[in-house]
Amino acid sequence: MGFHDYAAIYAVPGLYERVFYTELGMRSAEVVVGLYAQALTEQGLDPAEQRVLDFGAGNGIGGTELRDIGVGYVAGLDLEPEAQTAAARDRPGAYDHYLVGELGATQSALLSDLDELRLTAMLALSAIGVGHVPPDALAEVLALLDVGGLFAFAVTPSLLPGSEDTEGQASGYPDFLADLLDRTDELARTEYVHRRYADGSDHPAVALVGRVTDAQR
Repeated sequence: MGFHDYAAIYAVPGLYERVFYTELGMRSAEVVVGLYAQALTEQGLDPAEQRVLDFGAGNGIGGTELRDIGVGYVAGLDLEPEAQTAAARDRPGAYDHYLVGELGATQSALLSDLDELRLTAMLALSAIGVGHVPPDALAEVLALLDVGGLFAFAVTPSLLPGSEDTEGQASGYPDFLADLLDRTDELARTEYVHRRYADGSDHPAVALVGRVTDAQR
């Protein structure tokens, strides 16, 4: 079974959390949702009134974290159909709605479904890295947020603005994030360890929380 063969991993109850959380210590859901909760408090927003998209929802760990801070409406989105099945099996009730599909490639029907959710925030809880979700997919979801909407990401450091990493530059993320942070209010940022690599070394990440200041539509 491949390390990132998510369909096969999700098909085995408990395997994803055993590998990535118990063995490798993944922390992004906890850290990013914690920063988002802090931003809600600072902005004077009631969690119960928020409508949040868990982007790359997997088997529902992020949905559970969002419920734990009192978020009233939680939607999940993942490109892997087996993730939806795993979330319903492992964490029933974590999501009010779970969508399956891939953005960034003219998915008008999926975008229309997301727009109808009237989202107030979008969180991406796994570290965004080379070979993961492309920046244009995040841009499509961010464009659905109204002024005042919040976003929170876990980002691999090589993708941050100013990075000189060759693969990071090729991904388009440094320029995308530079433009995004220039057009929005950055509310919080923290460095942390996303998880351990298989060899035991640290996989660093940076969590960012921001607020939309101009309509992106």
